[in-house]
Amino acid sequence: FPNEVEPYTHKIYACLRDSSTSVRRHTLMVLTHLILNDMVKVKGQVCEIALCLRDADQRIRDLARLLFHELSKRSNNPVYNLLPDIVSQLSQVDLPKDDFRSILSFLLGFIKKDKDNEKLLEQLCRRIPKCPTISLKADISYCMAQLKVNERSVKFLVDNFKLYKDALYDED
Repeated sequence: FPNEVEPYTHKIYACLRDSSTSVRRHTLMVLTHLILNDMVKVKGQVCEIALCLRDADQRIRDLARLLFHELSKRSNNPVYNLLPDIVSQLSQVDLPKDDFRSILSFLLGFIKKDKDNEKLLEQLCRRIPKCPTISLKADISYCMAQLKVNERSVKFLVDNFKLYKDALYDED
């Protein structure tokens, strides 16, 4: 089944941006069903679902929260695996900073294990030198600041200061 649907997933996800609340809600319901029943893999378009966390319609926001909550219960914690891409993709969308921070605060709340926090901090830190804009560096820095830091994380940050030292100062 996933192979049959795969060529059309981008079109399905595109419906999450439709002007009709009904279309967005039903699309999210279908995607939630497909994803939670392993009929469709959560991949690059997951940013579209993350944007639903700030939809004008409360039912859509609640359904998006439910999807991420259910994903977080899985043993391989797909939310953790998706976060670096979500951060990068949300940074490229014309999104108010408050919405960006609200979405990421919610999603980062699913990172419970120290090991996952450490790895995510390392992944995000390694992305900073590759960021083409100061705003993307600021978005990544915000996410890093939301993670729980332990001794190993601090050691990594100290040892890899060169990766993010240029992002510490912004004239704005």
